[in-house]
Amino acid sequence: MNKLVLVAPLLLAASAYEKVVDFFAPPATEATVTLAPAAAARVAGVRDVNTTTSVADVVTAANAFMATLSSSQQATLVQTFNATNVQKWSNLPVSPGSRLGLQLSTLTATQQAAALAVVQAATGTVAGDGFNEVQQIRAADDNLTANGGGSAYGSGIYLIAFLGTPSTTGTWMLQFGGHHLATNMTFSNGYVTGPTPKFEATEPLTFTTTNANVFPTGTACAPLSNEASAMLAMLNGLTTAQRSTARLTQTFNDIVLGPGQDGNFPATRVGLQCSQLTTAQQDLVVAAMAPWVQDADDATAASLLAYYRTQLADTYIAYSGTGNLTSTGDYVRIDGPNVWIEFACQSGVVYRNQIHYHTIWRDRARDYGGNFYTTVTGTQVARAAQLFSVYPSPATGGEVLQVKLAAPATTATYTLRNVAGQTLSRQSFRGDAVQVPTAGLAAGTYVLSLQADDKAPATHRFVVK
Repeated sequence: MNKLVLVAPLLLAASAYEKVVDFFAPPATEATVTLAPAAAARVAGVRDVNTTTSVADVVTAANAFMATLSSSQQATLVQTFNATNVQKWSNLPVSPGSRLGLQLSTLTATQQAAALAVVQAATGTVAGDGFNEVQQIRAADDNLTANGGGSAYGSGIYLIAFLGTPSTTGTWMLQFGGHHLATNMTFSNGYVTGPTPKFEATEPLTFTTTNANVFPTGTACAPLSNEASAMLAMLNGLTTAQRSTARLTQTFNDIVLGPGQDGNFPATRVGLQCSQLTTAQQDLVVAAMAPWVQDADDATAASLLAYYRTQLADTYIAYSGTGNLTSTGDYVRIDGPNVWIEFACQSGVVYRNQIHYHTIWRDRARDYGGNFYTTVTGTQVARAAQLFSVYPSPATGGEVLQVKLAAPATTATYTLRNVAGQTLSRQSFRGDAVQVPTAGLAAGTYVLSLQADDKAPATHRFVVK
C-alpha cells in the first residue's frame, strides 16, 4: 500500500472542505496518512502493479473479464470501433445513451474485480495518477452521494466498454468512465496508439472516505492534486513580464475542448512561447504535463513526455483569472504541436461554496489512435512517412494507389478504412510495394494503415476526388 506524506492543512481541508489554497500552503507540521492506494486493495483479484504492463497484459485482462460474462453482457460490452462510438463519453453523470458498455453496479463482485483489472493493466502506476486517480475520482462520487448529491452519483455508476475486439493484432479501444472521468485508450497491433482524449475532474477537491466501496474507510483522497500543484508551480516559475505575456484576455467557465469538441483545436496558439523560457522553466512545463500523461501506462507516458519535450520550442502556455487556481474562472492551458492540456476551476455543484476542477488532455495526432481526424499532424504522420509512401494523393476515383515501403517487409498488412472507421479492405503482402485499388470509393478522405514486421503501425490519409 502506498503512503504519502501530506501537510497538515490537507487534513483540515479534508474535514472542513476548505479551499484548495490550504492544500498548497507551506506546511507547519507533517502527518503521515494513507492515500488512496495504487492497487485496488478493496477489490479482490486486482493486482498491485508496480511495473509497466504490456498491451498483451491488457488483452489478457480483457479476455479474463469477458470470460466472467454472459453472452448478452458480452454483446453489451463489445461495440463497434467507429467515429460515433468513440465519442460516447461525457463529464456529466451517467444518463441513458451517454456512454457505452456495462455499468459496474450491474456486475457481480467477481465481474467488477475483473473489469477494474483491465483498467489497471492499461493505466499508469504513479501514486495520484493513473489507476490510483481513477479510483480516487470514483471515491469522490461516493462522497457526493453521501453529502446530498443524490442517486446520480456513486462509485458503481461507471461503465466499461471495448470498441472492437481486444487483441494484439487488430485495432480496438478501452473506454472507462462516468461522472468526471473519461478514459479512452486505443490499441493497434499490440501498440498503444492513443491514450487520449482523457477527461478528469473532481468534486470535492479533498475528502476522507466514509465507506469501503473503493478504499478503506478513512482514506484521505485528493484527486487531481498532482495536476493542480504542477500547474501552479509552472505559473509561479514565471517572471512578472512572462506572466503578462501568458495572460489571456478571455474568461473561461470550463475547458474548451471537452466532450463533443473533437478536432476543434484553435488555429493559432496563444500565450507565452516556451522557447522564451529558461531550461528550469521549461522543466516546469514538462512537469506540468506529467500528471496527465502519467495516466497512460508507464512506458507510453515516458515516451510521450520525452516527445512533448522535443516540441517545447513551439509549445505555448497561457492562463486566465488569478493564476492561483483558487477561484471560479481560473484557467490554465498548455498548447503544443501535439499536446493540449486544459485546467479549469468551476463553481461547486454539490459543494456550492467551493470550486471544483475540470481538465482535459488531448493529442492532435493520437486522439482515438489518430483514426478519425482528417487533419492530423505530428508523430503519426512523421512515422508513416518513415515507413511508407502513397502515390498519388489526391487520387482520381478508380485509380490504383502505389504504396512503397522504405524497406522490404517479411510480413506486412495494409488496412483501408473510411473516416468513420469502417474497414473497406485489408490485404497481407511481403516485399517493399503493394497496390491498393480505389475502385468504388466515393470522393472523400480515407485512412490507409500499414503494419510491417515488428514495427509500430503507421497511418496515411489520402483523398479520392
